[in-house]
Amino acid sequence: MKDSRSERLARAVVLLCLGLGMASCGTKEPGPGEEVLPRLDVLHKGAWLMGVDAQQRFLLFNPQTASGTYAQVLPEGGDLRICDPAETAVLAQDGGSVLLWSAPSEARTRTAWLWRPGPFAGIPFTTRSQGDIVHDRSLSYVAFTEADAEAGTTSLRVMDAATCTAKDCPSRTLLQVPGSTLLLQGGGTSVLATDATQAWLIDVPSGAVVPLGTVAGPSTLSSDGTRYSLFDGAGHLQVFDTATRTLQWERSWAQDVSREGWKVESVLMTDAKVVVINAYEPPPPNRIPLVRATLACDASSCRVIAGGQGGCWWGLGRTDLVSCSLTLRCGPYGCEDQFLYFDASMRLLSNTTTRGANRPQPAFSEDLSQHVSLDQAGTLTWDGPAGLRTLDAPGVVDMRFITFLPGAERLVFAQTLTRSDEVRETRLAAWDGVSLTDLLPLPGAPVQGIHARAEPTALYSTLESADRSSVDIVRISL
Repeated sequence: MKDSRSERLARAVVLLCLGLGMASCGTKEPGPGEEVLPRLDVLHKGAWLMGVDAQQRFLLFNPQTASGTYAQVLPEGGDLRICDPAETAVLAQDGGSVLLWSAPSEARTRTAWLWRPGPFAGIPFTTRSQGDIVHDRSLSYVAFTEADAEAGTTSLRVMDAATCTAKDCPSRTLLQVPGSTLLLQGGGTSVLATDATQAWLIDVPSGAVVPLGTVAGPSTLSSDGTRYSLFDGAGHLQVFDTATRTLQWERSWAQDVSREGWKVESVLMTDAKVVVINAYEPPPPNRIPLVRATLACDASSCRVIAGGQGGCWWGLGRTDLVSCSLTLRCGPYGCEDQFLYFDASMRLLSNTTTRGANRPQPAFSEDLSQHVSLDQAGTLTWDGPAGLRTLDAPGVVDMRFITFLPGAERLVFAQTLTRSDEVRETRLAAWDGVSLTDLLPLPGAPVQGIHARAEPTALYSTLESADRSSVDIVRISL
């Protein structure tokens, strides 16, 4: 079987090299007992990948049959049903536990589970969660809200993982407020809770709740929980230390940027403790805001972010990356959009323009020192310490399926090629900034991004099946 696989791989690579003349093409016959790399294994047919443990001890998936959410022990272990179908799975930083929650029910409530890797199912700790669910990176706690329609109140509850067992998984009620709106933000072991006018700071370990009083705009908490920001009655932006609740700095943001009378729509605080404000000029009655701006504020000043236009938020789910989008113009053939990415200090990293429905996002290295973007002509540009490097890929690059390999100056991506017999084929390629290497064919087009893992280097994702009738979870060993 191993010889047959190597022969098929060799034939595919030779055909591609002859048809396209790609650099660095080649194959090597394996010796006795030698593993063939790269190699693609289908781990599950008819299933969507939800997550992979950083140490590659297990993965989570949802079958297309909607029969539940399952865990598979890696590399070749069996499957375990851990809960009813989950919409989201969050893995603890050390992989020691997983938080899962369902899609909203008809009553707009969700069930949430805590699962610990092993032979037992996930532990449900709420069936009435509504709104935000927040936690720390180690999943030592999970904070959520539950509404009581009869009483007209909403409660903030906390599940402590240390006391959660299959027999009993209690939750503490730390705050109860009138109404049905209570927004949560988590950072470290702190939670910031807000309703329409009030804010509260909660220390999760002690359960202490500190009322922060009336606020005049959106409040925010840093991802590490060490700083929070409020807007006072005069509309001034104030940043406080979480541990001492002492004022660290204050800015009259509207005056700083000559936007007196403008309103704040949303706020975030980056890992560098820069406060990003999306603001707008109040429109006439019964009109939507048309004039918007994005600001970046620190202790020294506030400045307008060129190209922000009120549309900035976390980039790719990272709190050290900010993404801003702006529609430049629209015509009969679609719209032209601009996408900007900034680091935590709001230094511009990437500026790309796209047309039509295809909006490829750049790929970033883990430390953000390098990124690759795709322009409208199909050229890949690699920007990093070595300078700018470009590649005119022979096929159509799929930016959903592109990543830097962990710990390596190497990029892998999927591209669709047309062979000499006019058959379209999706293949995985690698680029080190100098040479392009064909790796292997993919059984179908990618339908999901890549989960890249190290030691050993492997890629996990969901692809279309060969006949396009379903989707399959694959592992690509490199």
